[in-house]
Parts: sequence; structure tokens; C-alpha cells
Amino acid sequence: MNILGIIFALLAGVFFGIIGPITKTAYNLGAGIGLAIFLRYIVALIIVSPLIPNQQNLLSIYKNNIRDFLLITLASIMLTTGLLISVTYINVSLTIIIFCTYPILVLSISIFITKEKIKNVIKFLFFTTFIGLFLALSPSTDDLKFEGIIFALIASLGAAIMIVTNQTMSKKNISPIPINIFINFFNTIFFFIVLSLFYKIDTKINLNAFLILLIPSCSYAIALFLQLLAIPRIGQTNTALFLYLEPITGIFGAVILLNESLTSMQLFGTAIVLISLASSTFVTRKT
Repeated sequence: MNILGIIFALLAGVFFGIIGPITKTAYNLGAGIGLAIFLRYIVALIIVSPLIPNQQNLLSIYKNNIRDFLLITLASIMLTTGLLISVTYINVSLTIIIFCTYPILVLSISIFITKEKIKNVIKFLFFTTFIGLFLALSPSTDDLKFEGIIFALIASLGAAIMIVTNQTMSKKNISPIPINIFINFFNTIFFFIVLSLFYKIDTKINLNAFLILLIPSCSYAIALFLQLLAIPRIGQTNTALFLYLEPITGIFGAVILLNESLTSMQLFGTAIVLISLASSTFVTRKT
């Protein structure tokens, strides 16, 4: 197993994990959803733009694989809008626990649709990790709102589709850079039009809120690229498993930034997740 792929997946989990609590912090300071969505893609596009001139046959790659590119882009739209809207209805912990059903979706697709041969120990670690995650988050249902649940589920489905489609594209020898360029270029234009017509991009916020909002925007760009690098190396199933580090990062981010407290049960659940991920690293390195 490619150790570099494992590192990429774990780092992607960390960078994805800090997006929720930091975005929530920016919301609390007056930032709006529209600006958060638009900044996410424009910043990512700016970061990836210097790589465009070095890409050979870029237009041919897009033309010959347009369905895959459109599907993975649609999935990224589902993920982005689902997460950013969900946290405005329900607390971050509950959003994360619902969203993080996506590795289970990927596992199910791998078993029943793409027919991958997955060791029973990996299947077991998926579920022990999820159980640990549930205990770690111990989500409160006091402020449960149906809209928040639906948007978190949409984000989960989007994440699963992105991972599975990325593996399909990697088998066609499509590198992560063209995927990253297409997603961010298309979504920058798409969200600018949609937000301008039906919503608004409110830039009248204080400097602190704007600077804080840049952090999850940069984190998204880095995390997406790392995820795209991980999947060709260790596969969609293992990548999805290691991305369970995302909610653990989100938990500690919520504790530090949002003053959420951890109970003994949550600490126990966090330990289960970390032990499961460590076990997964050992198992996958042996395969």
C-alpha cells in the first residue's frame, strides 16, 4: 500500500475538518453563506491557475471525459451547498455526524456496485470508526431541524459521488490537476451566476470576518487536491476510511473556536476513531 497515499488522505481529512468550525466562526462574525461559497471556489481557482499552462491536451481531456467531469463537479456543488447551509440550521456536531455517513456510502458502492474485494477487517474498521465517531460527537437533538438534516445528507451523497467518480477517472489516467481546474473554474462561474440571481454575495463584512473566511477557502483547495492525489494511490474505499479524521479535526476545532465542551463519552469515542484509523493504516500498509 502506498504510504504517501495514506498521508495524503489523512491530511485531506485534517484540512476538510477545519472548514466547518472556522466557517461557523465567520458566520458568527457576520459573514454570509453566499460569500463563503463564492470565496471557496475563487480562492481555489487562483491557487490552481498557475498550473494551467503546463497541462498538455487539457481541452481534449475535458472533451473526451466530459460526463465524468460534470458528474464530479455536480457532486462538489452538492457537498459545498449542503455543508455550508446545514450548519445554519443545526449545530456543527450534528452536521458532521450526518455528513460522515459518506464513507459508508462509498463502502457500499465498492461492495455492491464496483465489486471491489475488500477485507473483512477493513469493513469492520469502517463500522467501529463510525460508532466511535457517533460517540465522539454525541450530537444534541435539542435544535433538530429537518432542513439541516436534508442538507447534511445532500453533502454526504455529494462527497461519496466525488470519491467514486474520482477513482473512475484515475483508472482513465486523468491526473488530479485537470479535475481540480475543471471543478473550481466551473463552480466559480456557476455560483457567481446563481448567487447573483437568487441570493447575494455580501462583501460588507468586517475585515476579521473576511480574513477568517479565507482560511476555510484555502483549506478546501488544499484538501481537495490531497484527496484527488490519494484516491489513485490507495483507492476509493481506503481514502474514504482515512477521511474519517475529518470529523475528529472538526470536533477539536469546535472545542477551540466555538467553545463546545467534550464529555468523557466524547473523549472515549474520539479514542476509538483514532485507534481504528491507526489500525487501518497498519492493515492497508500490509496489503
